[in-house]
Amino acid sequence: MTTRRRVSRAFTLIVVVLLAGLLVNQAASATIRTDKTPESSSSPKAKKSPKPTKSPTSKATSTPPPDSSESEDPITSGGTSTSHERVIKAKPYNGDPESEAALVADEDRRLTEIRTVDSLARWSKTALNTPYRLATGSAYTLVLTQRKKPYTVKDLLGLAPQTFLRQPDGWYLLQEHLVVQAGATLNLTASGGLKLRLASDPDGFVSIVNYGGTLNIQGAQGKPTQIVSWDRESDSADLLTDDGRAYVRSIGGQVLLRHAQLTDLGFWSGRTGGLSLTGTDRPNSGQLDKLGKTMDVGKRAKREREAEEAAKKKDEKDEPSLGTAGKSSLSEVLPSGDLPLDVDIADPEYSYVSASVLSTTIKGNAFGLFVASANGLEVKDSRFDNSLVDGLVMHRYVQNAVVESVSASGNAGDGFVLSRATTGIVMSEIQASRNHRNGLTMSGLPLADGPSATGSSLGSYGNNNVSNSTFEENARYGVEVIGGQNVGVSANDLNGGDMGVVVRGGAKDVSVVGNRVSLPARQGIALRDGVTGAVVSGNIIDGGNTSVYLRNAVATVKRNTLTDATMHAVTLVGDVGSTEVTGNTISGRGPSAIDAKRAEDLNMRRWDNENSWNDTTPFFVTLKRFLQPLTAMWIILATLLLFTAARGARRVRRFIHPYADKAAVTNGIPRSVTQAGARS
Repeated sequence: MTTRRRVSRAFTLIVVVLLAGLLVNQAASATIRTDKTPESSSSPKAKKSPKPTKSPTSKATSTPPPDSSESEDPITSGGTSTSHERVIKAKPYNGDPESEAALVADEDRRLTEIRTVDSLARWSKTALNTPYRLATGSAYTLVLTQRKKPYTVKDLLGLAPQTFLRQPDGWYLLQEHLVVQAGATLNLTASGGLKLRLASDPDGFVSIVNYGGTLNIQGAQGKPTQIVSWDRESDSADLLTDDGRAYVRSIGGQVLLRHAQLTDLGFWSGRTGGLSLTGTDRPNSGQLDKLGKTMDVGKRAKREREAEEAAKKKDEKDEPSLGTAGKSSLSEVLPSGDLPLDVDIADPEYSYVSASVLSTTIKGNAFGLFVASANGLEVKDSRFDNSLVDGLVMHRYVQNAVVESVSASGNAGDGFVLSRATTGIVMSEIQASRNHRNGLTMSGLPLADGPSATGSSLGSYGNNNVSNSTFEENARYGVEVIGGQNVGVSANDLNGGDMGVVVRGGAKDVSVVGNRVSLPARQGIALRDGVTGAVVSGNIIDGGNTSVYLRNAVATVKRNTLTDATMHAVTLVGDVGSTEVTGNTISGRGPSAIDAKRAEDLNMRRWDNENSWNDTTPFFVTLKRFLQPLTAMWIILATLLLFTAARGARRVRRFIHPYADKAAVTNGIPRSVTQAGARS
């Protein structure tokens, strides 16, 4: 009986454990979403960005920063996203959106007015060969016209004795707008380093705009040229943007900054963001010229128009017609010198700015440096710190730029931004640290996904590369690649942040090679959402929940060193196509080295990795995986059979004669065994 009781108790215990396991499994399945990754359940919560302090004198409210990078995650831009995505936004912009947007529009109108006056003057035969002043809005604008000799600080003192002042402390104060026209050169230099204050307070702000001319802002090593916005009431730098702020801008033309310091400039938009280098955005000058012609009246003007029309007809007769077979070649050729009037100089093809920014420090601007429609940009040995939006932004149609030995730190958004329609950008030895969003964002997405008002191409952009650079403690990602093709991220050091390198948005042919990623909060290198043809090779990834993460992406992951991940060395989710994970050195502790349970149709037979992984899967997790309902049912049946067999084998049978209790018949009288025994 003792043996039988033990077997019964063992059987009962097994059944109870199996039933408990089934209950645990069902409860876990009901509470855990099927699309939640293992690493997300144990990852630390996102740290909230510190709220910016605001001066008590400001009436502005905190608003999201103006969108410059267009690189939000799907979860923040209206797209689909899984529940484990973490939202890390830029630091809020302290300003007044309505008033600042209105001020930007006022600035656009002011510049348009100046351009219109210049065009009308030329067609009305009014010579504007010397600098002139226009009353525009609440301030005057001094226009520097074309001449061979550059304009200097001395010239400004003579041209604007009441609005360009030398102050007792050696600084200069500019109290009206400056515009440098095509053919003019403005040199902001001085022996010992020029120190210039731009008026910027509730009474108004001023700007320096180079419109097709040349702007030189140069100092010397140890004696830089300094430009700062200046509040005349508080006698200090202007830190508020809700009433506008002084800025420097170049629309086309050429710009050279060397040994310069620009501080606390700009507001709201990229073109008024502090230091802005953009191509021409003015309307077709041919239309303005036609308007000027209509204002010529009188017999003399009539004779001049008739002579011009006759000469034009003669030229058309003598010159080859563009309507013939020669159109494909002649239509793309422009004469040297000034552009013909029928060319739309708003087209980025004809409106590039050329600029060099060397040994320059920019601090506290709205945008550190904003660039659009530029060819051959050169930025070296410079800093962009504590911007209200992003540090260095290449926005549209920036081609063949070199960014070398440049740092961006403490910016409210990204340190560096390569927005859509930027190609041929080479970045090396840059540093991005402690920015409130990404260290570097590179977007190669097309400008449109179908017919659009501007007729933009549907093609993606790319051919950009970042190498030998450092990204430290940025709140979101070290490097983010969104779309595009032929993008390289190589030989960089990435430390801290939420993730090291993230590639998404259907990017093609991206190389993530030779990088060192240390201590990311979640994933070291992540490829997701339609990435194809990617190569992840030769990287060293230390720490994080997952070293390499692929979701609906195809890549070759080879010869990487993946150490000390707390969940998985490699995670594969969704459609990963022909992805290969081979030749990697894997070590660490976690549930599994390669997590491919959620991957679709994945062939892992040829994968060969050096695996020193220590599986730390908890007992209940293993039990949960094992105890599926059908499996548990078969186990119970098998246990029941074993119990029955064991019980039958252990039972001892005694054979007793069926008539053992009966005595033989004597004299026909039966006797019981008891009686027979008593008599004997």
